[in-house]
Amino acid sequence: MPDSLELAEAVRSAIYPLDSRCSAAGGKASAAIRRDNAFDLIGSGDDGIRLASSAVADLFGMTPASQAVQRLFALAQDTRDIVGLRSALRALPASAVLAYGKLVSTLSKLRAPIVVELATPAGLAGETELRPEQLNAAAAYIEETRVDSVYLKVRGSLQGFHPAKKLFRLEGDDGLSYEGGMTAELRKRFAKEAPRIALPLIAEALIERRTTYRPSIEAESTVDVLAELDTDPGENREELLPKLQRLHDRLNAALDSEDGIEQSAPVSAADYEALAELADRLLASNPHKGARRAIEPADLSDMHALLADSRPIARLALSDGLVLAEDDYDADSYDAGQAARAAKRKAIAERQKLAAAAYADSVKLAGRLLRIIDSLLDDAP
Repeated sequence: MPDSLELAEAVRSAIYPLDSRCSAAGGKASAAIRRDNAFDLIGSGDDGIRLASSAVADLFGMTPASQAVQRLFALAQDTRDIVGLRSALRALPASAVLAYGKLVSTLSKLRAPIVVELATPAGLAGETELRPEQLNAAAAYIEETRVDSVYLKVRGSLQGFHPAKKLFRLEGDDGLSYEGGMTAELRKRFAKEAPRIALPLIAEALIERRTTYRPSIEAESTVDVLAELDTDPGENREELLPKLQRLHDRLNAALDSEDGIEQSAPVSAADYEALAELADRLLASNPHKGARRAIEPADLSDMHALLADSRPIARLALSDGLVLAEDDYDADSYDAGQAARAAKRKAIAERQKLAAAAYADSVKLAGRLLRIIDSLLDDAP
């Protein structure tokens, strides 16, 4: 049960934000407002407390606190009817509503009817009685908080992670930023691991987005809370699939061209590097998560082997252009000698042999790529 000092402080705190000089933004009352609305506790006992303004009344019986006190008394009268109280509170700044909520909550702890009396030097007087159920209803309305949560599964780049500070920041692949706190369970789990986590890194997170609404002050706020974090999520299927499809389409087009086996390189240098990089990433990724989970190990192993540096696809794709065919030389304009021409013919033959081997491996690669693509499509959520 609150004592007289606690009651007096609750009354003072409710008066300050009712001063017309208080801004709608709220915040702590200025020194001038606190000075002008200062009230002294001049009497207390089992039957109540009595407060008096510290200021001196003017010729009209008004003190700097008169307006705020009259507003407080009007709120007490409105508290007898919750509908009327709601209407009155809508006209007040949030700081005044919350301060009055603290006052009625403190008064409700008395668990007895209370009488609020007002008397001013100007002769204005009045009293109103508030029953416990009226105080409880007012406190419940002002304190009412509605919390709605939605859970978002987000993949992206983890830019900040500080369990000790209860903070995280994630740049999502969806182009949005997520930052906020984290659950106690997650803080405990990563308390020792966090210093060893090298940022940024690709991660998947389950984020609880909490939206809090307080009807009494018509205020809404949203916070993100990190509920789960996977720092080894594997390759992103949605990102990988279109890349593989584009590379497969270009490879198929090259294999189906009229040049056929005579084409210098079914896989261009740029496409080879892209395919090799994807194969390396997939092979290094978590086999139980992400895209790799859906891919047959043999298909990935074959794809990686076909793209090895020592295999024909890589050797041909990364070689320095075509060697001129024998009939490209004009004997009248160029005579490199019989030995040089023989060496050139040998180089051409070796390159044609390499091209044939690369073509055969490229057909195999196209087949493995198609199987991998089909596996990823079958794994669509």
